[in-house]
Parts: sequence; C-alpha cells; structure tokens
Amino acid sequence: MVNLHVHKHTDLKTIAADSLVVFYAETSVLPTELTALDEVLGGELQGLFADGEATGKANSVTHVRTNGRIAAKHLYLVGVGKADKVNAEVVRKAAGTVSRSVRGESVAVSALTCAYAGAITEGLLMGRYVYHNHKSEPEADKRYTTLHVYAETDVSAAVEAAHFDAEAVNLARDLTNTPANLLDPVIFADKAVELGTEVGLEVEVLDEEKLQELGLNLLWSVGKGSEIPPRLVVLRYNGAPDSKEVLGIVGKGVTFDTGGYIIKPETGMGDMKTDMGGAACVLGAMRSIAQRKLNVNAIGILTLAENMISGSAFKPGDVAVAFNGKTVEMIDTDCEGRLVMADGIAYVKHLGATKIVDTATLTGAVVVVLGSEAASLYGNDDQWVEEVKQAGAEVGERLFPLPNYPEYQKLIESSIADYINYSYRNAASIAGGVFLAAFADDVPFVHIDMANVSRAKKTSGYTIEEATGFSTRSLIKVAERLAK
Repeated sequence: MVNLHVHKHTDLKTIAADSLVVFYAETSVLPTELTALDEVLGGELQGLFADGEATGKANSVTHVRTNGRIAAKHLYLVGVGKADKVNAEVVRKAAGTVSRSVRGESVAVSALTCAYAGAITEGLLMGRYVYHNHKSEPEADKRYTTLHVYAETDVSAAVEAAHFDAEAVNLARDLTNTPANLLDPVIFADKAVELGTEVGLEVEVLDEEKLQELGLNLLWSVGKGSEIPPRLVVLRYNGAPDSKEVLGIVGKGVTFDTGGYIIKPETGMGDMKTDMGGAACVLGAMRSIAQRKLNVNAIGILTLAENMISGSAFKPGDVAVAFNGKTVEMIDTDCEGRLVMADGIAYVKHLGATKIVDTATLTGAVVVVLGSEAASLYGNDDQWVEEVKQAGAEVGERLFPLPNYPEYQKLIESSIADYINYSYRNAASIAGGVFLAAFADDVPFVHIDMANVSRAKKTSGYTIEEATGFSTRSLIKVAERLAK
C-alpha cells in the first residue's frame, strides 16, 4: 500500500523527495515550465534537449542526477507525445512507464494539468505493481512507498478516487496471479468476506448445500466434480438507500478449469488458474465503490468453482435446471463459464438488480475476433451497451460491441432442453453473450468477454506482464456514471 499525499503546487526546486517526476509534451527546445529548474541545474536540461536526449516523445523517460542542486535527489522528465494528442490515457501510460524507473522510497509528481492528476496517480500506482512471488528467498521490494502529488488546485478527491481504483486493479491482479492451490473456491470466498467487510460491504456466502437448496444447479454442476465445493458470494453496497435502482455486477470465478471431460490440451493448461479473473475484478470494483462512497446501490456476485474431472463431475450431454427454472443441455464441459455465470446473472436479478453487467474470461473465440486490443461487449439493450462502452472509454479500457441480431438466438437452441451451452464454431463469442442474456430476461444486461485481454505477454505503460485486472476500472466507472 502506498502512502499518498496531495499538495498545492510549489516551486519544483524546493520539493524534497527521492525522485521528482515532471511531465512535458513533445518538443525540440527546453519547455518554459522547466526554465527555472534548468537555471539551478546549470543548463543541464537545455543540453539534454539540444542533444536530442530529451524529446517529449510518448513514454520517453530522461533521468537527471541532481547532486544536491535541488531538493529532490533524482529528476525524471517524462514525455507525453504531441501536445494536441495528449489525453488521460496517454498520461496514464506515461506515468505507468516512469513508475518502474523512479528511485528511492518517496516520489513527488507535478501534475501536467489538474485534469490529469487522477490519471497520473492511477498510472503510477498500477505501473509499480509486482506480484509477490513464492520463492523461498524473496527478492527485496524496491518500489517506492510514498507518493506526493502537486497541483495548482485542490485535486484531493480525484487523487483519492484514483488511489482506490488503482488498488482495486492491483487486488484483481494479485488474485488472478495466485496459483490455483492457493486460491480455490473456498479460500476465495473467505478472502471476499475479509476484504469486503473491511470496507463496509455486506457479504453473504452460499455454500454447496445452499446452492442446491436454492436451485443454483448450473454452478453446482460445474463445481461438484471437485473435492473443493463451489461457492457463490454476494457483496452488497447500499449507497443510495432512497433509490430503487440497483446495479448488478457478476464475475466468473472458475479458479481452475481443466475443461472437464472435454479436457483442455497440455499447452496453456497451467494458465487456467486465471479463469477466475472476472470475479477478481468484481471484488476489486465493489471495494472501490464502497471506499469512494458512491451514491449508488450495487450487488456484486462471485461465481466460484473448480471445473475438474472425477466420478461426480458433470458429463457432456447432461441436463440441469438453472436457478430461473430454465433447463440447459450442457453438451460441452469446457463451456463451463457460461453455466456458472448464468446462475449468477439469474440470481442477481432475483436480488433486485435493475441493470446488470458481467465480466468473464468466457471464450477463446474473442481472441480471433478482436486480438488483444479490446474486450467484447454483448447486450440486450443498446443504450445500456453504449453506457458501458463509454465507461470503458473514460478509463482507457476498449470495449467493442458485438451484434445482437434476433437470428443469433438460434445459437443456443437445444432439441431436448430450453438452451444448449455450445454453438460449435458458429459465432462462438456472440453465442456466449446470447446464452447469458437469456438469464437476464428483460433486465438491461451487458456481458464483457475479456478473455483476450485478461493477461499481458509483456510489460508496457501501466500494464504489467501476466494478469491485467482489465474491466475493474470499467465496472467502477459504470457505477460512478449511474451515481451522477
């Protein structure tokens, strides 16, 4: 956890910190805002620009050892690209990049403009993320522990919100990176109780007996093949007690996915510890919503199960009755995500959700459609889809809507049950959304399939290799927009 402090802007020369970070736009000459610093640094900055070592190109970082000439020990000049192209996401990425270069325990940053104070804070906090590994002799943690943000006006509210949001993302990353033997459905549920109640959320856990009693048979079917039973966690936040509107947020929490009897190949099987990334994002988002005290009512649902193979595991072709009474032919045991999510969506509707959004590592097919540049959206209400898309755009998470033509309903038709959980290769990423939407009925519903962006192959900007926590900030922003 980083100690965060906000200050009224002051003379950069007098800011005492191990590292001072200053952002500037692309230029070939010394920016005016750096003139005073250059004077006390003996023209060193002027020389950097003259020699082309400092350019302001996006994500460029120039390090200057101050040697006691100013109060900060190290100065970092960070480029944000062409001035007319600067926006919050550009600044967020630049802040994420420099967060891994700064030295010492304390970092001070001069906000480019007050409007970007939140984006800078998010980038710095998300960019410094490191997963605590499991080595017998852990490496020393060299990250900074204190962050000072300087701005010309009071940006305390924006910086505090950014702090909560970034910590929510880092929590989602931590959970998603955790090996499956250390985060099974029961352990995850226990963590949700601890982390939820810590910030004032009401938390309820439905165990295996309660799942069967209530008829959450799709979630139970997926989880019953494991020695570790499934769980459904309900996280309640009542921030607008006079409102009847309730945002339902549902996350897929398959803590390990073998594929069941439609078993996955050896390649990539180890990555299936991350198939609970959606639930991790929902837990992080619900914490931030509570910490920020948003004027909204929200219910978070975590659908937690291991999809294993055993004598009690569900089999291809089994039929189960969902929580809402609909029957499902479960022909593909590796399409388990939509099963656990369907019960979660139906249940959050039962609890009173008036709008629903879910997030899940649902289909490999979304990679074919969108690569790794955007997650997909599917919804039953175009206005609600647009609302969620815009929320993502505001936080720099690209969400691309897929079509919801009526003809796609055929993808989930079964000859022996109400629905089937597999569409073969026919519009596979859309079929997942069509299936889930059926369990929201007439409640406005949007599904985020982020299987393609839930993990990163390399570190860049504020994105760190492995779990990304993608969709956490979109979910928070959806709640924030509804709270206005």
